[in-house]
Amino acid sequence: MKRCVLYLRVSRTKDESVSLARQEKELRKLAEREGWAVVAVLRDDGLTGTKEREKAEAALAMVADGRADVLISWELSRWSRMGLTAVAKLVAVLDARPDALLVFHKEGLRSDMPAFGILAAVIAEVAKMEAEGTRDRILSMRSYVLSQTDPEQQRWLGGSPPFGYRATERPGGPGKALVTDPYEVGYARRLFEGFARGEKLTDLTAMLNDEGVPTTMSALRRARQKGEPTEGLDGGAWRITTVRKMLQSPTLLGRTTQRVEVGKRADGSPVIEYRAVTDAQGIPINRWEPVVDPGVWAQVQERFKKRGPNAPRKAASWLSGLLYCGKCGSVMYANSRKTRTVDTFRCANKAIPGKVCPGVSISRGGVEDHVEAVILRMIGSLKEYKVTERVEGAADTGELDSVAQAIADVQTALGQDGADYGALLPRLDQLKDERRRLLSQPARVVRVRHETGRLLADAWAEGGIAERRFIVDDMLDSINVKPATGAGRANRMEDRLEYVWIEHPVEDD
Repeated sequence: MKRCVLYLRVSRTKDESVSLARQEKELRKLAEREGWAVVAVLRDDGLTGTKEREKAEAALAMVADGRADVLISWELSRWSRMGLTAVAKLVAVLDARPDALLVFHKEGLRSDMPAFGILAAVIAEVAKMEAEGTRDRILSMRSYVLSQTDPEQQRWLGGSPPFGYRATERPGGPGKALVTDPYEVGYARRLFEGFARGEKLTDLTAMLNDEGVPTTMSALRRARQKGEPTEGLDGGAWRITTVRKMLQSPTLLGRTTQRVEVGKRADGSPVIEYRAVTDAQGIPINRWEPVVDPGVWAQVQERFKKRGPNAPRKAASWLSGLLYCGKCGSVMYANSRKTRTVDTFRCANKAIPGKVCPGVSISRGGVEDHVEAVILRMIGSLKEYKVTERVEGAADTGELDSVAQAIADVQTALGQDGADYGALLPRLDQLKDERRRLLSQPARVVRVRHETGRLLADAWAEGGIAERRFIVDDMLDSINVKPATGAGRANRMEDRLEYVWIEHPVEDD
C-alpha cells in the first residue's frame, strides 16, 4: 500500500468554501478510493500566495526522502504562486524518484499524466500572474487611501488595530475607521508617562504582563474588541522590543506609518524605514484621535535619543556620587571584583600630580548600613508628602504641546527634498505667532502638598535606588571618607565619615 501525505492551505481561515476541514475531508476520500494510507497531514494557514511555505516544502521533502510515495494537494495554484520556480522543484523530485506520484485534486492533475510538466508550468505561471496583479491592486488601493487628507475620507486599511485603538464602521462611507479603545488608552498613557519619568522598559513590560493586558495580535484582544466571550483565550506575552517599538512609533499621535525606501546597502538590498504618512507639503496627517499628548510623546522620543553608548550609567548604589576621598577629594565609586569577598567604595585616583593618594576604600555594605541608620534616625518618623503643581491663568499645556509638535513637523518637512517653501514658511510663521500668543498669557504656579499616608521610613524601605536617592539629595550634600587608621573594631565607621548636610529654611507643615 502506498503511503501518502496531504498538504492543505488557505490564505484566511474564514474562507469557508475551501476551508482546511473541507480540503482534508475531500483529500482523504481520494486517498481511500485509491487505496493509499495517509501518513501525515501538513497545513499552512493564513499565508499569502507569494511566500514560501514551510509545510509545503516539508510535504515535498517527505516524498523526496522516501517517507511518503504520494503527495496530494487541493490544487496546484494553492501549492505555489511562485511560477516556474515551484514547478522546477516538483520536477526535480520526480526525476529523483520516478515511482513517486504528485496529485492536485481540483485541476485533476497527476504527475503520471502525459505532458504533466507543461500543464503544471502553465497553471503555475497563471497563478503567479494573478498573485502579482492582486498585489499591485492592493498597493495601488493602499497608496490612494493613504493620500487622502480630508477627514471625511480617512479609512483604516485593515489588519490588527494599533494598541490604543479599535476598528469600527466608518460613518458615511465604506470601510473602517479607528476610534480609541478606553481600556487600552489608560495603559498606553501609563507607558508613555512612565517612560518619560524615567521608568525602565523592563518594568513597563512586566507591568503589562502582570496585569494581563492582551497583546495586539492575541485572540483574547480580538474577542474583547468584538464583544465576544474571552474565557480561556490566550492574551499573549509582551516583549521589551514590542513596547519599545510602540513608544517610538507616531501611531499613538493618531498617525499612520508606511514603508519608505531611504537608500541602498552595499549589496543592493533596500534600506527600509517606517515613517508617518504626510500630505503634499510633507506634514504628517493626523488620521485618528490621538491617544497620547504630543508633549509626552516628545519627551519619550528625547529620552530615547539619550539612551545610547554615551548615556549616563545607572547608579550602582544610592550613595554613588556622594562619597569623597578624604585624602585627595576625588569621588569614590562602587567597586566589585571577583577576587574580593566584599564590595567596596574606592577612590579612583591613586596618583595625582603633586600629591600621592593611596586610594582610600571603605566597605560598601558597611557604609550603606551606617548612613541609612543615621538618615532614618533623623527623618524616618516624618510624614511623606507629595507636591503637585498646577498653572492658573496660562494657556493649556496640551495646546502648547500641540503647537510645538506642529512646528516640529513643519521644520522636518522643510528639510525634505522638494519642500514647498511657499506653503510651509507661512504655516511656520502662523504657528510661531500662535505659540507667542499662548505663552504671553499671564500665569501663576500653585503648589499643593498632599500626605501620601506613609512615613519616610516606609518610603525608604519600599523604594529602590532612585527613590532613596531622591530622599537623600534633599538633605545630604556629600560625605568625606577618611583613611582607615586601624583594623577590626578599632576602625569604627562613624570615625571615618564626615557628613556635609544641606541646610533648608524652616517651614511650617
